[in-house]
Amino acid sequence: MEYDSVFIKIIMNAIIAVQDLITQNQKRIKILKQQLLLDEEGEKKLSAMAKASTEIGLDRSLESLKKNELILKELNQRDLLELEKEQLLKEAITRKNYYKYQKIRLKRDKVMTNDQKLEAMMIVDELPHDVDIEDNEIFAIAETTINLNLRIHSGLYDELIEIKKDWTELQKDIDSQSIDKLGMLNLHIPILVLHLSVLISNIEENIEENNLPKFKGLPAFEDWWISELWTNHQAYFGLYKWRSIITSLCITSDQKRAWNTIFSNWVFIKKLLNEKGSLGFEFNFAFDSLVDDHVQLEEELNKDNLVAMEKIVKTITEKEDFGKYKTIHEIETPYLKFKRDKMNYQVK
Repeated sequence: MEYDSVFIKIIMNAIIAVQDLITQNQKRIKILKQQLLLDEEGEKKLSAMAKASTEIGLDRSLESLKKNELILKELNQRDLLELEKEQLLKEAITRKNYYKYQKIRLKRDKVMTNDQKLEAMMIVDELPHDVDIEDNEIFAIAETTINLNLRIHSGLYDELIEIKKDWTELQKDIDSQSIDKLGMLNLHIPILVLHLSVLISNIEENIEENNLPKFKGLPAFEDWWISELWTNHQAYFGLYKWRSIITSLCITSDQKRAWNTIFSNWVFIKKLLNEKGSLGFEFNFAFDSLVDDHVQLEEELNKDNLVAMEKIVKTITEKEDFGKYKTIHEIETPYLKFKRDKMNYQVK
């Protein structure tokens, strides 16, 4: 009888702990949503990093709430005397105390550099109330902040606000059904554009400081590289060479690492939108317009230039052993034609 009472007490404590966690999750979600709303309305602005961290924290809190509700449901449904419930109690207590000692763990980390530790702890200090982010995510944000020199650009926050406003404006006429399941990109695209803008600014500053040839802007990309990626090695090679040209503009290793990350995210977004077919055209056009407005990264629309680049890529790839390549393809993709019509572009 005494044995049963001990485990009943353990399980009841576990239920109380999980219920408390659920309450904390709900409060945190409410606070984070309110902070994002105030930021969106301009009543209480967040810094660029705090904004990104708040959005990540909201996703984590929603995920944690779902998990805790599932645990509570299982606790209420199963036999209270099951030994595994003792482990649930330990897990609940551990998770409750995890973030309390986060700064101590960050400081004692033996892998990260002192700069990364300092930046990570500064980010923790800047986070809005009740935002919880895993240690590895904090370090990832810190590394990006250091690599892109985000803290030395005083106007970054204002730039991000401007990018977000432009992004919202560009989407106002898009059919909501056409961008189903693309809502997550609304969080990532403005930050991606900001990071690319910072990178280009850094490149221009380094070129000027070192008296190097004047920066003539980023080379234009071609939509068929994305449309035929993984089905035509010439498309892959064209995209690879385009990436290499921009990499050659990067002077420091930090800039090259930043560009690699930006490029991967850009390709991911473009490929995802391409897979939506015509339903993604408006969203894709809005994304291209945002990048062009803030970074002057344009797509090649002129058919003569498309043909010329195709010949260059074909000549280069024919010298390589890629095997049989796709002989019939469209350098003027359906999206490119849509974009021309949207921009009232005169085809030559």
